[in-house]
Amino acid sequence: MKHRGVASCFMIKLERHRLGPRCYVLGRRIHEYQLGLAVIAAVALMLVSELAGRSLLTEGSAFLGGWLVAKDWRDIFPGKRDTAAWRLGLHKPPREPER
Repeated sequence: MKHRGVASCFMIKLERHRLGPRCYVLGRRIHEYQLGLAVIAAVALMLVSELAGRSLLTEGSAFLGGWLVAKDWRDIFPGKRDTAAWRLGLHKPPREPER
């Protein structure tokens, strides 16, 4: 189902926003830092419970989790939330239009 920049599939909704795409799961917005923390926690639990050993996969997953937290760090703090524009690298505040 699509409506004006919104794609919805059951419990997941993607929305266009001037600062970048927004993802909602069960009606709650998910930030990249939250996904990164979840990945880091999952890797840590797997290592501690010995479900997985140290490998390229676990190290890569931990690095990816850290990268997601680093690029979206502004959204961790409510005063800085939604002040940076999405990009593949670290998020940066959008440039003010020149007058």
